[in-house]
Amino acid sequence: MYDPSSPLLRPAASADGPPAAQAKARFAEDRLLDAVIWCEIAPGDVVTEADAMDRFGLTRAAARAGLTRLGYDGWAMPQPRTGWLVLPVTGALIGHVLDARRTSEPALANVKLDTGSRAEIAQIDSLLHPLKDRAEAGAVSSLRHYIDRVDGVLLSAMNPFTARHLRKLWHHTARMTHFLEDPARGRLFRRSDTSDLIKAVLAEDGPAICVARLELIDAQQAFFLQQLLKSDAPLTPGSGIIGQTNQAAIHRRET
Repeated sequence: MYDPSSPLLRPAASADGPPAAQAKARFAEDRLLDAVIWCEIAPGDVVTEADAMDRFGLTRAAARAGLTRLGYDGWAMPQPRTGWLVLPVTGALIGHVLDARRTSEPALANVKLDTGSRAEIAQIDSLLHPLKDRAEAGAVSSLRHYIDRVDGVLLSAMNPFTARHLRKLWHHTARMTHFLEDPARGRLFRRSDTSDLIKAVLAEDGPAICVARLELIDAQQAFFLQQLLKSDAPLTPGSGIIGQTNQAAIHRRET
């Protein structure tokens, strides 16, 4: 479910008066990005300006700017005379994102939090314990909100260029998770790394931070594979199978 308050997905909006024109344009861009990440706009969907206007209450100029931004950031591709094709979720995409995270996330080992951030992380840790084993939708949503906040605090303490790159990788991972989860059947990804991560962060134990993050990536990869093996969806271009089949056919003709 779309969560506009997620601290990982968007900075908190200012409440000091009406937003300026630039803020309104940014809201439109962020709203469409959130819709893609939360699979309100499903992977592989084609979205037009009119669709964006009707579904999200945007002006034509805002819808055009938001869709153009999705294209600029690699979330969608323009389709002649039809609209914008939202990036499909494929096995290759999952592999690329997780491999990139394995390279990037060790940078979290160098994070040093200030006193206020350390206090916030410690408070979140105390809130997570009563939520971690509960299955109610509200408890699951609250748990994810607090875990996202932990990640957001870590990002805020990083080199901003590295943080921007890592945030995008986490956005991709969030979208793939939402797409592959099946709440109706109780197939949800539940993180188990957060307690160890918080302990490592508060102790400024860089190697332990790396271990916690790499274990999380391994657990997400296992979940994605498990869900893909349960899916009835046909393989599509980008899965790697079609290219392999075509190469095999070419090889047979040449021999």
